Amino acid sequence: MADEETAESSPAPSIGTIDLWYTKIMSSITAGVSSFVAFLFFLFTIGAFFGLITAMRWPHLASWIVIIPAIIGLIAYYNRTFATAVFFLLIIFVFI
Repeated sequence: MADEETAESSPAPSIGTIDLWYTKIMSSITAGVSSFVAFLFFLFTIGAFFGLITAMRWPHLASWIVIIPAIIGLIAYYNRTFATAVFFLLIIFVFI
């Protein structure tokens, strides 16, 4: 019983340098991931709003709202330069 009391009352071991680095890296990654996911949802919202406006004004073009982003996504998947250029344009569009 005396051992249990001393083990519980003893201070917690100090965190090592590697653990501190790991904690910093993980906190920066999780902050980056949450920002990126929020950005993707923001883009999804813009796309949904644009699709709604297009479907209401030009119902015959509503199917293109689904097809064109899929085609652009396929091109971006196979061509890194195109993907980088489109991503750069999206970033500029969001901040302007």
